[in-house]
Amino acid sequence: MSLSKPSLLFDLGNVLLPIDLNKTYQAFAELSSKYSAEEVMELTHSQSLWAAYESGLQSDNEFRDYLRESLALSCTDGQFDQAFSSLLLDFHPGVYAWLENLSHQYPLFLLSNTSSIHAQQFTQVPLGPKGENLFSLFQKVYFSFDLGMIKPDENIYHHVLQDLSLKPENLVFFDDNFHNIESAKRVGIDGVLINPSCSLKQIDSYLLQLCS
Repeated sequence: MSLSKPSLLFDLGNVLLPIDLNKTYQAFAELSSKYSAEEVMELTHSQSLWAAYESGLQSDNEFRDYLRESLALSCTDGQFDQAFSSLLLDFHPGVYAWLENLSHQYPLFLLSNTSSIHAQQFTQVPLGPKGENLFSLFQKVYFSFDLGMIKPDENIYHHVLQDLSLKPENLVFFDDNFHNIESAKRVGIDGVLINPSCSLKQIDSYLLQLCS
């Protein structure tokens, strides 16, 4: 049964914050003595090179050293962080006002697969009228590296539901990754697969239909 005022759970990358993974693959390739951007991408996916770090199982320095070895990188910590963060683009124009308006209508939460290095970047972006970051608008923020697990592990959704004392049917989850949405649905959460090219309009349209 659809509820008029569910709680809303947002992914971050390609939902509220546009990202381009190819920029990081290319940046790492430029630091690598061995691999092209295409090979960096293939290795990243086939060996799940970021998974342990985004799960909070590696420190920043352990992750840097792990990727230096895995991708034959020659770089300083600063060069590494800059390359790794190349995927982070600019927030959607008007996203702060858009989310602030939603916060007066729904309880808002965020669940993101991300890392300490990236979080240090995007949490510092001033978007509000007084320089506030976007994350002040959420009642609670969940970053994978703090939780010790990543989507699409179903346990991450169970954790959020238990922490918020919510039933699955009272939560709507927006994510651009098919596997993340499917795992959320298996838990009983209303998952909405987002098209990154029109994410905010798509969410507005969905909520309008939900409450009509």
